[in-house]
Amino acid sequence: MTEHDKESGFPLLSKEEAIAEVRRWLEVEQVDPGRVFAASAEGTICYGDLIDHLERESPDGKLLLFAISRGRLIKEDRQQMMANFLQIASPPPPKRSSPS
Repeated sequence: MTEHDKESGFPLLSKEEAIAEVRRWLEVEQVDPGRVFAASAEGTICYGDLIDHLERESPDGKLLLFAISRGRLIKEDRQQMMANFLQIASPPPPKRSSPS
């Protein structure tokens, strides 16, 4: 059963799914591990630190799980909207005339 965020109601990734997503960013997309993922007055979290926070299920890890889940949802929504737009924007195929 998929867990949902209590306030927004959107589905959260599991810890394992979020870790796999971070590994994909680092290994496949070659994101620099030193690049800043999030920053606040309390500190900075780099991409290379994400897995550790997620594995420990720290308060930061829970917030990161929310952020990664939300980011994936937004990406999926954007891809679906673009597919719908392209379907609407595509001209209909030309009508073929029947041979005489």
